[in-house]
Amino acid sequence: MDAGLTVGERIVLLGLDEADGTPREQLRVGCAVAAAPLLDLVRSGRVVARDGGLALTEEPPGDEPLAAAVAAQMRRAPEAKPQAWLLAVRDEAVTAAYEGLLAKGVVRQEGRKRLGVFGSHRYPPADPSVLSALRAELSAVLLANAEPAPETAELLTLLHRAGLDALALPDTDPARVAPRMAEVSAALEPDGTVGDAVSAALAAVTVLLASIPGLTG
Repeated sequence: MDAGLTVGERIVLLGLDEADGTPREQLRVGCAVAAAPLLDLVRSGRVVARDGGLALTEEPPGDEPLAAAVAAQMRRAPEAKPQAWLLAVRDEAVTAAYEGLLAKGVVRQEGRKRLGVFGSHRYPPADPSVLSALRAELSAVLLANAEPAPETAELLTLLHRAGLDALALPDTDPARVAPRMAEVSAALEPDGTVGDAVSAALAAVTVLLASIPGLTG
């Protein structure tokens, strides 16, 4: 699939009800979307594992505002846990993902915003072919063992870590795809310092979800 969507936009798109565009699993989706720019920083080498944590070693490009927001949090609170950085940028990341899908003509917006919360809207598809192409790509990886593109591997890994396996292929038993998603996730965490940094970034998703009252499973 090549619709120019970011990983965060793909996560949000998969989280929308296909019939009416109602956002689903908003807390889990938000955590996964917030982690996407941190994972990008790690995989680009701009964030590395250091002294049991993560450290910013290079500023992200100016055209990556979410990565810049994460970097700003890391500069502001370098001793904080990664989940604190994710929590600080979560709303901004989710808002940017919805706005990106709207700007690219993938979804349209229905309903009224309450107190500025995007989740009070519905986002039915404006171009259903984008979601269809994304599902076809995920099906090839999960059911036919195709090699995932880098961004697809990141997408599946973040879904898996956030407990959102069922969003990848909703018409397929999650138990059937979970082992392959775990395999893709493990491949994203190689041995060595890069793998350590990726593991730390992904662990932040698990810790952040565990801190949300009432969210289980």
